[in-house]
Order: sequence, then C-alpha cells, then structure tokens
Amino acid sequence: MKPLFSFSVIAILFTLLLTACGEDPIVQMDPTLTTTTAANDTIKAVANQFASINISGIKGSAELNGIEIYENDVKVSFDRIRFKGTAVAANPILLITNDRQGFTAEVRLRTQYVDAVSKITISLIDNDGKSVSISRLIKATKQGPGIGYFAANPVNAVAPGTDYGFKFSVTTGSAPLSKISVKENGVIITDVSRLKFDGVPFFSNPEFLPSDKVDGFVSNAVSVVLPTTIGKWQYTFTFTDTLGGATEYVVDAYVGTKLDFVASGVLLNAAGPQGTGGLDLDMGISTGSDDAEAEIKDEGIDAALPLASNWKQKISAAGSAELRRVIQIIDISDIYVKEQILNYWNLGSPVTGPTPNKVLVNDIFVVKKDDRYYFLQIDKVTVSPTDNSDKFEVSIKW
Repeated sequence: MKPLFSFSVIAILFTLLLTACGEDPIVQMDPTLTTTTAANDTIKAVANQFASINISGIKGSAELNGIEIYENDVKVSFDRIRFKGTAVAANPILLITNDRQGFTAEVRLRTQYVDAVSKITISLIDNDGKSVSISRLIKATKQGPGIGYFAANPVNAVAPGTDYGFKFSVTTGSAPLSKISVKENGVIITDVSRLKFDGVPFFSNPEFLPSDKVDGFVSNAVSVVLPTTIGKWQYTFTFTDTLGGATEYVVDAYVGTKLDFVASGVLLNAAGPQGTGGLDLDMGISTGSDDAEAEIKDEGIDAALPLASNWKQKISAAGSAELRRVIQIIDISDIYVKEQILNYWNLGSPVTGPTPNKVLVNDIFVVKKDDRYYFLQIDKVTVSPTDNSDKFEVSIKW
C-alpha cells in the first residue's frame, strides 16, 4: 500500500516550519530631534548677537553623526555657530563620542545685522545617512547701546564754571561700543578741554572710548565744565557702536544760585476771620492783610454783590512789596535757580493796585520786596458760595 504523504509534501511542510521558527525582520529606526521652543514661538534676538535654541537628539538604529544648520534654506557659515557654548570648526558639526548616543545642548546662532525674521532649520544626521529636522523662526532687531543715567536730571543750581560729572552706565546692543559725543544746546562742544571721560581728557568730540569700555561699563562719569553764563543748558550725550548704532541721553543743567525756599501757602479771603487775607512769602504762612510780614494780600469782597459771588478773587502787593504778572508760559517746577526768578521779574508786567482780572489757576506772579524776589504759581482757587472761606493755594520759590 502507498504512503499517504509524498516526499515532496513533507519537504514543503519542513520548510514552512523552519520559516516560522526564524528571527523577526530588522526594522531601521530614525534618529529623534526635539526642542524646548514651541513650533508657534518666535525666538527674539538682538541683531548681530547670538540667538539661542535648546535641542535634544536621540539615536535610532545607528549612532548619531552630526548636526547641520540652515538659515532660510542656506547653510550657515560655521563661524556664526556655537554648540554647547563653544565655537565650531565646520557646518555640519561633527558629534563627539559621548554625543553619538544622544545629547541635550544649546545651539547658538549669531544673527545678521538686519531687522528681519529668518527660518532656522536644524538637521540631525546619523551614521546611516538618515536625518530628521526642526525649523523655528528667529526675529532679529537692530539695537543701539543701552544707557543708564545715575546723576541728577535736571542738574539743580550748579555754580558757573563747575566741572560737573554726568554719571552713566552703558551696555552694548548689536555691536561693541565705539565713541561718545557731547552736545551743548544741540551743538557739538568744540572746546574739548571742557570734556573728560572717566577722568581722562577728550582728544576730539566725538571721542573714541577706551578699549576696556567697548563691551560696556558701569558708573563712569562724563565730565563737562559748565558755562560761566547763568541759565539753563541742555547736554546731549550720544554713545555710538562699531556698526553705527547710536543712543542718546539728554540732561538739563541749571547754572546759577541755589534757591533758599520752596513751599506752598494759602491766601485767604480778606473778608474772612480776623488776621486773614495776607500771605508771608518768606515762610508760606497765612497772616493778616496789614501784617508787615505779608508780601501779598487778598482784595476781599464786593459788598454790593450777592454772597455767592461777592469775592473779588483778586490780589495785590502788600506794604513795600511790588507785584508783576508773568505772561510767559512757565511752570514753577521748572524754576531751579534764583536768576530765573529775576529774569521773569524783568519780563513781567507791573501790577499797581489790585490785579485787573480775577486770579485763576496757573497764573504766575513775581513779587519783589527789598532785595528778594519771589516766584508764585496759583495752584488752586476755592470759591465758597455760602461764606467767606474762599482761598488761593499758592506754590512759592525764592
């Protein structure tokens, strides 16, 4: 009798059995590249300075080999790249042994000196030539030097001819610092003997900064010999970098005699309680209209008018004092030296007797008594319709 299975059938079955017991097919794994910068984030950077992006790479089937960096799909020059804080010798960057299994690193790219948004693409390549890429946007903005100023502004009451130090701290923006220039009332100071930086005389204006200051400095003085002429002087300090970026800082300086008194006072309706209606400008104290210490006085009421509207709201000089009204627009906060008050006295219009019109908020007056000049600003006018407690609130400088 013949066998039920032929030899050929047995061979086929044996082959299938061997196949079923063999190894699984090998699957090739690509490398992995990630970054902590989200896909929709734009990295902001100063033009011509380094922008930073943190990446992590993990090998797949083959060891990692290198990193290649493109800007707007053009390979970046290697001298613009830093990897783990170190300059690289080429782009692609060849990974060293420890990084071939995986790494976390900071990649830094020096941006171009333009205001622009660029696409940066980083590719991770393994030994089998497989690669993976990520792209992010970098927005570069040109930036001039940063200036911090650490002295008075305005400079208050400096004696004529004083060698005054304007103190600055300056940081770099897109490029190292290069020069400083100083203007007085908008004009370059040509007499460089009046200028020093950090105690060293200028040789020109603009002047090159010392080599140890090109990366910035903290609290160094730019000294200017102030004019011998009394008045307000404006100084413009401009710091320039090697790419032409510039930042300026403006300081006002008042040359003259320091004020003795800055205060406020209240001038009351002369028809109010006894002992009111006058103001002692030497001390800012309310006093009587006929008090010898009063420099100005209120003009009281017009008895022919109803109580609600009978305050005259006018003032006059008291005793031997003289009163002038200032028409020019000036705020008392801009008065820093006594010579300014004298100047506005000379510009003022004499007031003989009561002021011709009602005194209003922001009205300016100068009073002279003996050899002293007082600058007055009306800050507030309070009208009381039910009694005589009307008043002026006044700022005083002399």
